[in-house]
Amino acid sequence: MRTRPFSGFRPNCAHKSPRGRRDQMQFFSNLLLYIVISLGVGYVLRSFRNEEGDPKIPWYVNGVIIGVLCGVANALFASAGLLIGYSFHLDEVIGPFMGGLGTGLLIGIPVGLITAYDMTKRFTIIDGWLLFFKIIIIFIVIGGTISSLSVPKYSSQQWFDFFVFGVAQGGIYALIALGYTLVYGILFMINFAHGEVFMSGAFTAFFVARALAQPGADGNPSMLEANPIPALTIIFLVAMITSTVVAVIVERVAYKPLRRAPRLVPLITAIGASFFLQYTFRGFYGSGVEAYPEVPALRGDMTIGDINLFFGLLVVVAVGWFALLPVYRSLKRTFIEQPRLGWAPFAISAVIMLAAIFLIAPLVQGALNGVVNSAFPLSAQVATEQEITTRAEYLVTISRIQFVVVVSSIAMMGGLYFLIQKTKIGKAMRAVAEDKDVAALMGIDVDRIITITFALGAALAGAAGVLYGLMFRQVNFFMGFFPGLKAFTAAVLGGIGNVPGAMMGGFFLGIFESLGPSLFLEGLGIAAPYQLKDAIAFTMLVLVLIFRPTGIMGVDLGKKKA
Repeated sequence: MRTRPFSGFRPNCAHKSPRGRRDQMQFFSNLLLYIVISLGVGYVLRSFRNEEGDPKIPWYVNGVIIGVLCGVANALFASAGLLIGYSFHLDEVIGPFMGGLGTGLLIGIPVGLITAYDMTKRFTIIDGWLLFFKIIIIFIVIGGTISSLSVPKYSSQQWFDFFVFGVAQGGIYALIALGYTLVYGILFMINFAHGEVFMSGAFTAFFVARALAQPGADGNPSMLEANPIPALTIIFLVAMITSTVVAVIVERVAYKPLRRAPRLVPLITAIGASFFLQYTFRGFYGSGVEAYPEVPALRGDMTIGDINLFFGLLVVVAVGWFALLPVYRSLKRTFIEQPRLGWAPFAISAVIMLAAIFLIAPLVQGALNGVVNSAFPLSAQVATEQEITTRAEYLVTISRIQFVVVVSSIAMMGGLYFLIQKTKIGKAMRAVAEDKDVAALMGIDVDRIITITFALGAALAGAAGVLYGLMFRQVNFFMGFFPGLKAFTAAVLGGIGNVPGAMMGGFFLGIFESLGPSLFLEGLGIAAPYQLKDAIAFTMLVLVLIFRPTGIMGVDLGKKKA
């Protein structure tokens, strides 16, 4: 008797239950319902025009009409038990008819609005295919979201954790994306080697972090444990300086000779520089994955005392800013006849500000802790559960490292925006971005400004590399590839060449990538949806390039810029 050989892998489709097959058939049948109603009704409503050829009904009214028809049709089919009606499990909460109606309206109105808007313009076969894909995307995202929230698998605290993680991740993407958008704003080229600039700073700083995490020979705690702020400052400086040096060398060697070349030439050069840097650092540091040391001060969740310290920092910085303005102006007048010391007023003011923060912020924290402890006395039950003695030690469900990443990234982005908008270097950068030749005639050293632009973007990328290492705890020679591509996606999403757009795009992409797998992919019954988070990011890049290549806040990329 012959036996059948054992197979370790069997496709899931061979074991699908009748319920699972019915859900799949309902899914695709329901998608067909929205496509047919939206395109059919949209085409009919489009034909109602006046004598001048203008639509009689505004497009948004047509969109609502299409949405209502989709909702009513879906409710009727779902309540009748037909395959073409599908409620994405909302019927389990509010009943078949209302579940079908609610789902139909939530999906149908966005589908109707986008259909009606597209059909008010010249509508070609290509526009029809693009509209077809838009309807599919809206159906998947909203339908999956309804399914996830109708039968909740995660608590509100877990959704909040996903959101905070997405904001922290988005802050890192935004810092890297600023390098892409700054270089594009000046040279109108995509620096695809920027991901490796990010990697160089993070990987080099790892060895400094590892040295600072080693305990002393006499058993004393490591510098990273005993003095975390100076140790982290050293790590950040090493990363930022390394990334800046690498970026400036690449600009001088690879990009400057091609300043007047066609745009495709520096683009290919950037790809070559990316591979060169990857394998150069592989030769320097090896091909293994290294684990970033953990910072004891950033371990665990935030406490109310930590939040009070943050507010103390804000108070000291705000008061110190206004108090130091007269000092800064006086120092500028003092050094006005010594151009080589033009940096001195800023440096002296910064040292005074740092000293004030170091000395005064803990005092403000202590005062706020006293107010909190007296205003909100700690109950015996809470004190026993959390093993604390004061209200200031009460845990807040936000990770310390994520909080530091978010605050640091926002602070650096704010500093960059201030530099671009309020300083002479920023004004020169904007002038060079507008017209290099005219800027040179006005006495601006264009090559110097371009080098400064590369240095600024690289410094932010180096800082982002340290934040990435502290948050994800792993570095290697290939680590810049995927964050670099995602940061490029964020820059394009926000509008490449637009600094606030890059910031917004980074945060949006980080949040979408964190929430998306659990919010709408898992609702569609996809197994292990978090493995598809990269697919979400790159699908978003393709969609932005197809449907809105200018981005959220960008300008027309088809306009000749140089």
